[in-house]
Amino acid sequence: MGVPKFFRYTSERYPCLNELVKAYQIPDFDNMYLDMNGIIHNCSHPDDSNPHFRITEEKIFQDIFHYLSILFQIIKPKKLFFMAIDGVAPRAKMNQQRGRRFRSAREAEKLEEEARKKGEVLPSEKRFDSNCITPGTVFMARLHEQLRFFVQQKISTDPLWSKVKVILSGHETPGEGEHKIMDYIRWARSQPDYDPDTRHCLYGLDADLIMLGMCTHEPHFALLREEVKFGKTTQRATSPEETNFFLLHLSLLREYLEQEFISIKDNLPFKYDIEKVVDDWVLMGFLVGNDFIPNLPNMHISNDALPILYSTYMKVLPMLDGYINEAGELNLKRFEIFMQELAKLDKEKFQDTYADLKYFEAKTGRRPNANERKEYKPNNDDTFNVNIDDIKANKPDDELQALIDATHDMFIEDVDGDDEDYEDIDSSDEEANFNMEFKLHKKDYYMNKLDYSKVTEEVLASQAEGYVRAIQWNLHYYYHGCPSWCWYYPHHYAPYISDIKGFSDLKITFEKGEPFKPFEQLLAVLPSASKQLLPAPFHSLMTHEESPIVHYYPQHFETDLNGKKNDWEAVVLIPFIDECQSAHSLMTHEESPIVHYYPQHFETDLNGKKNDWEAVVLIPFIDEDFN
Repeated sequence: MGVPKFFRYTSERYPCLNELVKAYQIPDFDNMYLDMNGIIHNCSHPDDSNPHFRITEEKIFQDIFHYLSILFQIIKPKKLFFMAIDGVAPRAKMNQQRGRRFRSAREAEKLEEEARKKGEVLPSEKRFDSNCITPGTVFMARLHEQLRFFVQQKISTDPLWSKVKVILSGHETPGEGEHKIMDYIRWARSQPDYDPDTRHCLYGLDADLIMLGMCTHEPHFALLREEVKFGKTTQRATSPEETNFFLLHLSLLREYLEQEFISIKDNLPFKYDIEKVVDDWVLMGFLVGNDFIPNLPNMHISNDALPILYSTYMKVLPMLDGYINEAGELNLKRFEIFMQELAKLDKEKFQDTYADLKYFEAKTGRRPNANERKEYKPNNDDTFNVNIDDIKANKPDDELQALIDATHDMFIEDVDGDDEDYEDIDSSDEEANFNMEFKLHKKDYYMNKLDYSKVTEEVLASQAEGYVRAIQWNLHYYYHGCPSWCWYYPHHYAPYISDIKGFSDLKITFEKGEPFKPFEQLLAVLPSASKQLLPAPFHSLMTHEESPIVHYYPQHFETDLNGKKNDWEAVVLIPFIDECQSAHSLMTHEESPIVHYYPQHFETDLNGKKNDWEAVVLIPFIDEDFN
């Protein structure tokens, strides 16, 4: 799991955090853990921008084994070497996996098409499809088998390997690699003979490993990762011999954070505890977005989101009666107070937009109409259907204009009356206009981004509840393990901060559910361009126009930067998978490749018996290999 730009911000904010690894100057570590997927990706497709690049499976495996050998040689763990490959992820992660794989497939096809247009001759061999690095593919099965042989060979021939316990958690074990590692650490700490002075080293490329490591509150925990050169493009060396490795000691980060929040140390009405401050720091990291939940509007690390969060926290915490994140449990009352203070950012950020609206009004002598304000997308509510072609042709949409006019009148009344949301605003015309435009701006956001036809109090309440529920899911996932395999955040965008309110009495529970089966995850996250990674009978489900789930595999889709600057950060606007519909359609739809296993009508044969319940039921046997 990643938090875009978090590692870069942390490294630049705390410049002594990363220590260059030098031979014979490495501290002793008892346990070493590898989040393997970063290694697999780095060794299999190191240059995605080159359409001519080709690599064999044998070469990939050799490079992975070599990388593992180098990493082991650098750290030389004394007790444990734990290698974790991503298994089937929680449903909440699949939305991000799905978007990333759709985008990577499209970018690869685009690069090859551009190369052909330039007259370049591409190799006849198929390019390596990085989407095969997904649990359940033939590639991952072969890699797992080769890794087993590699581990056995190293234990038999290398004295350093033979002295430690080696664990390989493969793709067939559910869970993300880093979270399988955290599950193991939590289990180890629960054992009566656990040594609290155990020294841990975790290798991985994702920035969220910093947060995961801090969640353990282990006194001796370091992260190992390659040097990353920041610039217009992030560069990373492919060969371990050519790579500078850095250690990030989380004990040092804890000291940095203590200095970051030093101003509140003597101003709290309760006992100051840096470990609890760290827990709240982890919580604040979720608000800029991660693999499970989108960032809040205007909350971008590149636009100083983290300093804003930290300053808000230091202002609010002395007014509370305790910490917000209680070891993975969200204190809703305290969190609501924090969010209310943070909500002031919404209006501050709207000032620029409001200035543009005033400029338009000054130049034209009128307010922008519905068409000029925003180009709405069609939505699924028949009670309000905007004609996108009319908008593009600048034809007035009576329903949309009527809605905005009615909203205008409603908010003028709100300002004239007692508007509880803006008690601190005077009733001057300018301020009244600002408040009205601000609410219209947010309505535009919900209608355009989240496809709501009407933005009611119920809609806003459901948005607030859904977001808070997502925060709690994240906390539980980080501190205790996956609380629900089937839960996911059902929107591409988060609500405005000022609308996340009224949740202090919310009761949050999760249904545990079960992990997807590997072939179900492949159907859930792969684009049709990677259909060859699935068994052949499933291909038609992704491409045939009569398939009951073909709409989940669009050939063309849009992306939305949504305030970000880089294409890889854009929101991929593809439909969410409906788990129930997908599973049910496989059992019922006539185009399903396995529908014949679920006959509606079948015969029975008494075969010499006397009772119906003794009869042989004549239905086809399940082909396990096929499934």
